Amino acid sequence: MSNFQILEDVENYQRIHHHKNKKTVDLPKGHAVEKKFGGENRAVLQPFNNGARPDAKRAKLNTEEKTLENTTIICIDDSFKENKTEPPKIVDELLKIDKHEKEQVSKKEESGCSLSKRLLFVAEYRKDIWRYLHELEQAYPFPKSKYMLKQSDLTWNTRSILVDWLSSVAAEYDMCHETFHLSINYIDRFLSHIAVVRTKFQLVGAAAMLLAGKMEEIYPIDIKEWSYLTGDAFTPRQIKKMEQLIAKVLKFRMQPPTTCTFIEHFCHEHNLDTKTMNLAMYISELVLLEGEDYLNYLPSKLAAASIALARHTISKEKPWPKVFKEHSGYTIQQLSPVVQKQHQIFRDSPLREQQAIQAKYRSDKYNKVALLKPRNLVMEDFQEEEEN
Repeated sequence: MSNFQILEDVENYQRIHHHKNKKTVDLPKGHAVEKKFGGENRAVLQPFNNGARPDAKRAKLNTEEKTLENTTIICIDDSFKENKTEPPKIVDELLKIDKHEKEQVSKKEESGCSLSKRLLFVAEYRKDIWRYLHELEQAYPFPKSKYMLKQSDLTWNTRSILVDWLSSVAAEYDMCHETFHLSINYIDRFLSHIAVVRTKFQLVGAAAMLLAGKMEEIYPIDIKEWSYLTGDAFTPRQIKKMEQLIAKVLKFRMQPPTTCTFIEHFCHEHNLDTKTMNLAMYISELVLLEGEDYLNYLPSKLAAASIALARHTISKEKPWPKVFKEHSGYTIQQLSPVVQKQHQIFRDSPLREQQAIQAKYRSDKYNKVALLKPRNLVMEDFQEEEEN
């Protein structure tokens, strides 16, 4: 284990002296001039909105009118000239969409299922991606389950407090589940190699989620915003330095498969309802608060156990049918130790000091799964259902 200390770098800024007789360039109108790098004049480009110029919207709206005006229509039929009927709309013919495709798109939008719109869940690639994820989780470096023994200034309770804070930030900024899971993965792998003092632990968490946001989010939180979220305890420069250190220690291997990834794929493959998936996600995030007992398990195994427990809680007839066993590769006997631990965490979740995850899943967005009461767990029932 190695220790680190953040030091403020002293940079010597050199002034760039320009020649007195340097020619000036006339800038076109509408361009702002910004003085940087010792007074050098640079033009600030006009901003783009979602990859399109501001005037692109007007051009798009008037596409039909301009096309009809600039298009020469040649009429062979003389009746068209005599009756002077309106010419056919060429734009409508070019942009015509099949009615069947329109109905499919509308059905997807009404269902609100965004998973089917992602390339990862296209039917042609699902099996190959599932196989690849299983191979990848075996090849990726695991965090050490006993790394906290070498952390002289940290405890598992301190880690739970940090995970709870990151969960509240993710909920406040409406981040995706994968960002939160990746952040915890970065932290555990980083702490497996580097000893961190308590005063810098929040800095590690902020930098880890900043990295995860850049990997998963369309609009990640700005580094100055992260400085504000830490109560201005750390400057943007310190957060950037820590971000660079985490990426270096992790050897830039930033995309491991997480429990969230396997839950999403599994639920979409077997057409499980939204409530079951949300409950499985809730259980998997409660597991992240524990840490020590679960770092030895593969993400796919944690995901399978979460889905089995979720289906059992919602009173499904077969929590782990034979089809699930064949697809995941796990029998209920293999999942039994994990399911029992998750059931205990699920039952004790209202009594924990950290309540950010519970508050997140009490909302209507997640079907209020945090308000569900766990059922009594009898593993013999699972075994009987699997054999049938």
